[in-house]
Amino acid sequence: METILDKMHIDLDGLFRTIKHPLVILDKDDNIVTSNDDAEFFFGLSRNILNKYKFTALYSTTSPLYYLINQSREKKTTIREYSLMLKNIIDKKEHEVDIQVSPFEDTDYLLLMFIERGIAKKFNRQYMQAGSAKSLVEMSSILAHEIKNPLSGIKGAAQLLLDGASRENQSLISIICDETDRINNLINSMQIFSDSSQIKKEKINMHTIFNHVKMIAENGFAKDIKFVEKFDPSLPHVYGNKDLLIQVLMNLIKNSSEAIKNNASKGEIILSSSFLSSVRISLPTSSKKIELPLCFSIEDNGGGIDKDIYENIFDPFITSKKDGKGLGLSIVSKIIQDHDGVIECGTTSKGTTMSILFPVSH
Repeated sequence: METILDKMHIDLDGLFRTIKHPLVILDKDDNIVTSNDDAEFFFGLSRNILNKYKFTALYSTTSPLYYLINQSREKKTTIREYSLMLKNIIDKKEHEVDIQVSPFEDTDYLLLMFIERGIAKKFNRQYMQAGSAKSLVEMSSILAHEIKNPLSGIKGAAQLLLDGASRENQSLISIICDETDRINNLINSMQIFSDSSQIKKEKINMHTIFNHVKMIAENGFAKDIKFVEKFDPSLPHVYGNKDLLIQVLMNLIKNSSEAIKNNASKGEIILSSSFLSSVRISLPTSSKKIELPLCFSIEDNGGGIDKDIYENIFDPFITSKKDGKGLGLSIVSKIIQDHDGVIECGTTSKGTTMSILFPVSH
């Protein structure tokens, strides 16, 4: 049976691909006309079955959802509600969600989008952890200064001894020099956490940054890996520092390529961008919520992250690499926070997805 949507030739696949949240479209009688793949997981029903349901079969008419639906129909405008508790009649599962109800195109249909609050809570936790670690960071800066001074003395003295030392002792003195260099480099890596200098920012097209890093990767550390682009070219610019954002993407794509080489025979990295309406978080420094609608993701088929470190993956010194220092993702997280954004790690059946959310540049 042909619907109004079929007659209008609306690109629903494009819409569903761009917005990565559960979506449901209702007709004027609250029948579910269509839905996306994310809605399958959210409601626990296949799309074929879900699209035959009346919405009242999922949620009781006493649910606050229907107030939002009626308001959107009457006022012909988008209605949003945050931190709403919903209980599905079928699977009895309770979800805390942000919800947006919007008139769909020039029809009497409504588009419902569900954003699970678990995501926002994880983002808020990142900022709260950053705030609570401030005093530790300041102490680390003082210690770094105090440690680097004697290190220089130790290395200088070792180099003086090297000239008149026996071959056996020369090798031991070389170890001293190498180890002082290693400690010095580690301290330099950590100092980004205490760098309070103002970052120079400008309007940046993130797709240009992606293409730059992809070109480097394809001609170097990821030359045997297939890259797939799923960009939304209509996304506005972000306000950021070009060099730092290149560092972020370089780190994430390199991590993906290393995971693939260790776990997958045919490597693939998907680079994508999308607009996520109504994603908002609270910062610990302000009572106001900020919107983070610009989503940039890197997805690989490298087998995923060790479950033992997954929850703390952005903490310093957390790594599963044999020779890793565990600072790469911590630095990435710090840079993203300095850009008023957040980064989220997710898992798929084949690997890992890193998603970065930014505010729109003003």
